[in-house]
Amino acid sequence: MERLYTILEGVCPGIDFRNEKALATDGYIDSFDIVSIISILENEYKISIPVDSMVEENFESAETIMKLIRQLISAAKE
Repeated sequence: MERLYTILEGVCPGIDFRNEKALATDGYIDSFDIVSIISILENEYKISIPVDSMVEENFESAETIMKLIRQLISAAKE
């Protein structure tokens, strides 16, 4: 999780990713930020995030982002 916090804080400094639970809904991050985050996550975690997973619900908190990462890693192993 620390690795993810570091990535998120690098893209959007000044946001409390450890406690914020409505990043997209409350306007802390926008679609441009999400695209930037996706690009870095795909490279860092060696995953491919499908278009249908590129929705605000998956980017509301660090926890929801990590859940998505874990699902994609698990699916890739199957």
